[in-house]
Amino acid sequence: MLKTSISAKRSARLVLAGMLILLPVTVWLTTELWRETRLVEITEDGRNKLELYRSNLQGAIKEHEYLPITLASDKRIIDLALHSSPSDAAEVNVYLEKLAADSGASDIYFMDRNGTTIAASNWNSDASFVGRNFAFRPYFKQAEAGLTGHYFAFGITSNVPGYYISHPVRPNGTEFEGVMVVKTHLETLVQRWARGNENVLVTDENGIVIITSRPEWRFRDLIGISPEDRPELMLSRKYGEYPLDPMPVHQGEWPGNDGIGILSLAPAQVITPEALQSGQPATTNAEVEATEKAPKDAKPYLVIRSPLPKQGWNIYLLTDKAVLDQSILTAGFIGGAMHIIIMGTIFVLLQRRRAMLEQIEIRDWSQRELERQVRLRTADLMSTNLRLAEEISERRRTEDALRTAQAELVQAGKLAALGQMSAGIAHEINQPLTAIRSYAENALKFIARGNDETASRNLGRISELTERMGRITNHLKTFARRPKHDTHPVALAGPLEKAIDLLRETGRAGLADIRYQAAENIALVTAEENQLEQVFLNILSNAADACRDEEFPQIGIMLEERDGRVLVAITDNGPGILPENLPKLFDPFFTTKPFGDGLGLGLSICYGIMRSFGGTIRAENRPTGGACFTIELRCVEQMTGHDGTSTSTSSPMPDTTSAQTAETEGVETDLLVHRMIAP
Repeated sequence: MLKTSISAKRSARLVLAGMLILLPVTVWLTTELWRETRLVEITEDGRNKLELYRSNLQGAIKEHEYLPITLASDKRIIDLALHSSPSDAAEVNVYLEKLAADSGASDIYFMDRNGTTIAASNWNSDASFVGRNFAFRPYFKQAEAGLTGHYFAFGITSNVPGYYISHPVRPNGTEFEGVMVVKTHLETLVQRWARGNENVLVTDENGIVIITSRPEWRFRDLIGISPEDRPELMLSRKYGEYPLDPMPVHQGEWPGNDGIGILSLAPAQVITPEALQSGQPATTNAEVEATEKAPKDAKPYLVIRSPLPKQGWNIYLLTDKAVLDQSILTAGFIGGAMHIIIMGTIFVLLQRRRAMLEQIEIRDWSQRELERQVRLRTADLMSTNLRLAEEISERRRTEDALRTAQAELVQAGKLAALGQMSAGIAHEINQPLTAIRSYAENALKFIARGNDETASRNLGRISELTERMGRITNHLKTFARRPKHDTHPVALAGPLEKAIDLLRETGRAGLADIRYQAAENIALVTAEENQLEQVFLNILSNAADACRDEEFPQIGIMLEERDGRVLVAITDNGPGILPENLPKLFDPFFTTKPFGDGLGLGLSICYGIMRSFGGTIRAENRPTGGACFTIELRCVEQMTGHDGTSTSTSSPMPDTTSAQTAETEGVETDLLVHRMIAP
């Protein structure tokens, strides 16, 4: 097969492989984008619906809010408050009865200053309020304090829930003579909400569900009443005979103000007034068992909350999460299908292109073969004539060829020597020179700005880089043969500080948040400081590359002394190392980085350096995620001072949170330094 068609076939195979490999990525991106979009839409729609429900509830309350205020200044009510005659009370009873029927209020009644009901709209019923004292009710105390009272509770006499609105009666504008109360039914609102398709509920100041579209949720405890408050609350009969069982939350929490949350609710039993009066348990064993069942019986909801500050209530809207999940699943399926269609189209086009190229190449090959045959026959005819001419000039050509060969040999020797030198060091020397130039330029700028500290640090790095240039050519030798090092006692804090300081200014992920742990009195180790710094540079650089794509990249360094050896563990929260790559990790020229990002010699060089120190280096994956490189070095016995005390061999970890003053030019320079160091 011809080269062009082979290349086209390879491209088609790459497209097919890319389609299969990128399909999960496309589906994931599609679902995540759609999830965020739908959450925003659901949240906005939920808030709009909550606003409508809140307006509906406020309208039902305000429908009769004017009545107690108006009646408090009515002449008949004032005369009754001042004189309390039976004839006035009878007249007011009839008046309130007609007013309740016309306005649609549940009950309207007047209480004297002691809280005893003198006149009521239900005066002619068995559950009449006349003669009953309600001074203990909060709405009476609110009116007594000069306020318009608002209170939701079950009626003591009627045992029917309602919303109470009260207003003080002050005939002369100052003296308190009684309270005018209007009780309005909210059951119509409850029934209207129940006919809808939304799951909505309202909780009062105690966190009890008082209004809801789901009968099984009514008068349940949403937030959890403390054991100390429950007896008092039950004794007040604010919620009638209802036991105030908790909401059957299986998983999740209710959201805060104007927030959105996710929770699962288990099935619950409807608690009816008939069941309460008959003495049946409010919560059956079947309901408790259902609450404790596996998540398959629990239904997930998206919950949006909105407060009602005036009443101290909260209103919640619960949206079935299955709608969101189904739309996300559909979006993922559509995204995957579009990916397959697009990539499949490209694959088909490449296949057609390959077939067309094969036909073109076959035609070109046939033409070239014909031309070759013509040239061969023409060459046979011309060879005889050329042979005589070549014999005449053979001697001249021989002499010219000799002189040319001598000149070419000299030039080839020069080029070979130059090639050997340039091929071995030109690339590695060029990058440190570029970094030195950039550090020098930055130092001039920092000196001009008066930042002598940073300028001095840059000049110091120039000195380090010049020393490092001499060691660059030994990188390839290090893994091939045992290097000769001048080992000596070294404190680990020094090489760690230089490595972290050099890499942090590159802006690498994770280097700004290094978690350091070290035991006290870490001993000195047997090593060579520059070579040890090279090991730390390589391991930290690889750790930073591993966690660069994490939302919160973290690198950890832990030092401990064990059995005469010092262990340095460098961890990251990246994706970790593939199990099949662990045995090959320290092999020469093995790398998992993209082509051009490394030679695959860094870890091999580090392995040779540690062997020369009499230490080891190993890599493994962490159970919690990420990789861990453990460096093990021999300890040096502690030195004894002149005063006979033991000299500490540990050094504190350098401050890794110091402020950085380098600007854009310095960051670009450090990136060049990183490319020079990290293989």
